Amino acid sequence: MLTSPPDLALQGLAHVGETPLLCAACGSGYALRIYKRGPREPFPASVSCLGCGHWEDCSPVLTNGMVDAALEARTGRKVAADIDTFVAEWRGRIFQGELVAEFIPDDAVVMLKALHGEVSKDARRWWGGKKRAVRTRAKETTGAVKAAAKEKAGGAAGAAKSAALAADWALRTGGAGPDTAPKKPRSRCTVKGCRGGMVTLSTKVHSTTGKTSEVKIPCGVCHRRKPV
Repeated sequence: MLTSPPDLALQGLAHVGETPLLCAACGSGYALRIYKRGPREPFPASVSCLGCGHWEDCSPVLTNGMVDAALEARTGRKVAADIDTFVAEWRGRIFQGELVAEFIPDDAVVMLKALHGEVSKDARRWWGGKKRAVRTRAKETTGAVKAAAKEKAGGAAGAAKSAALAADWALRTGGAGPDTAPKKPRSRCTVKGCRGGMVTLSTKVHSTTGKTSEVKIPCGVCHRRKPV
């Protein structure tokens, strides 16, 4: 097996006459490499399959002369959209197919244009994101300033209101301060059903209709404790 570059690097399916050129081992014809073997045109060429790795030392259908004819007949590529094909005739036998595209300057131009388009898209996305971030930060800053101003204004209004109430209180009371004497905690009555010194009873005795009704009577425990 040779390690040098092939004389023909086939792309797609090639034909010798009407018969497709296939690998003798795996039957694939889409990744074959052809090597000239020997100095004379009638010598069989060697075929290598990139699909399965099979090496055919002597092809039964290809010769050195057919390889040379294909190289002379190839169309080549002038722009990136071109396809490198060949239709060759050697001693009455037709050999046709497509070759792997070789790099040309127009390929670089197309690649640069595509790359520039992607970079432009990325740049636009990046710049748009930066502008959105700036707008968001500006809104947050404006909101914080407005909130601080509102809070400050509210505090000032509250202080003014407190000052006005204090002045009014001073005028009404002659400067006396608020009653800060501690108040006696309210004791809770121990009588069941007592609420605010009144006990609710369900009875017929106090009813004017003779039917059971609810009446409230002063609590005998806590009501008398209230100051008169």
